[in-house]
Amino acid sequence: MSEAIWADDLATVAAIIAAGADVNAADEPHWPLLFQAIEHQRTEIARRLIAAGADINCDVGAGWTPLVHAIDIESDAAWQANHEAGHESTELTALLLAAGAIPTERAFESARAYNNRKALSLLEGARQAEPGAAPDTAG
Repeated sequence: MSEAIWADDLATVAAIIAAGADVNAADEPHWPLLFQAIEHQRTEIARRLIAAGADINCDVGAGWTPLVHAIDIESDAAWQANHEAGHESTELTALLLAAGAIPTERAFESARAYNNRKALSLLEGARQAEPGAAPDTAG
């Protein structure tokens, strides 16, 4: 499925999912499929993987979850294109949070490192929505 993700071939991804593919599999030596969709900023493919049961809180090490990866990718792409903060897309970040991704401290750290105020606002909103959650005070 990695090739279909890379090519942004939604029809092939949908067919592979319909055929029963394990959406949490990692195509060696690659990351899990959801990370690959995020890496290539394939929002619709990410949406399909999530709907099919992809683990939105999978940690591939050191707190690196799909949410952290999305913030990093969206922030870095904006920085490379514009050389300043404020131009970030947060489509993947918002998608993951809406699906229930946990706004970890590592996610906040990534958003802060890029001065991504849009992502920070989304993270804070999601954290506030968690039952018994304390507000982020490290901002």
